[in-house]
Amino acid sequence: METNTIYTSDSTKKMEVMEEGSIDLIVTSPPYGVGIDYDSWDDDKYFEEYKVFAKEWLTQAYRVLKDDGRIAINIPYEINRQDKGGRIYFSAEMWMIMKEIGFGFFGIVDLEESSPHRSKTTAWGSWMSPSSPYIYNPKECVILAYKNLHKKKVKGTPQWKGEHQMVEDTKKGGMRKKLVYEDKDKKDFMSLVFGQWNYFADTKQKTKATFSLDIPYRAIKILSYKEDIVLDPFNGSGTTCLAAEMLGREWIGIDISKNYCEVAKQRIKDYKLEQQQLKIKVDELTN
Repeated sequence: METNTIYTSDSTKKMEVMEEGSIDLIVTSPPYGVGIDYDSWDDDKYFEEYKVFAKEWLTQAYRVLKDDGRIAINIPYEINRQDKGGRIYFSAEMWMIMKEIGFGFFGIVDLEESSPHRSKTTAWGSWMSPSSPYIYNPKECVILAYKNLHKKKVKGTPQWKGEHQMVEDTKKGGMRKKLVYEDKDKKDFMSLVFGQWNYFADTKQKTKATFSLDIPYRAIKILSYKEDIVLDPFNGSGTTCLAAEMLGREWIGIDISKNYCEVAKQRIKDYKLEQQQLKIKVDELTN
């Protein structure tokens, strides 16, 4: 399948025709089944129906990943569908489906929104009484998993560039060659492996399929090498593909909504144009 392309299609059906073992990393934020009014997707399902849907697409995601491929899924810890299944420990349910399919657990990232816009409510619980308090966790997480191999089989080019320097060998004596990184790069790496990422909600996106750029950008940076192939089967407004483009990865986006696909294509087109204009200005200043 051609990379750096956005496909308008049902995600599961499109992955069914993709080559097995062709994807290095999947980064996505799937529908949660919470009744959001998307233009081409019925998000108003009973949770038992949703689990069937989740198992179908995750099975295909597992198939298209390479043996050392990875997946990062942004989902809420919990959801509440009063008339469609009640309160659900959503992240745990999703992980059980993934485990059943064969995914190995890589880790979990707790997401901390830097500018929270969710309202705090006791609408479904008792007020000023322990009778029946509604204890609600509005936060989301990123489940990280791998297909068969936890460690990458082939090393590529990481995001951080170290410099080989001769340093003193305190154990054997003499000098030895060591790859040395700048402090800012070391801090960046440590912020990514620490399982709590701060992010800013993107309120400027033109669709209801919003996905903060901070989340896929960080996932792609820490879980893949440059030129790896990144797939988002629920591409929405193209945030994952944009992050992959910014980080020098190949990418594939799939979404059932023609409108969302057009928005995604325009976002990436605008980014490329900005980069071209910036390069022209830099060339003018340096020549």
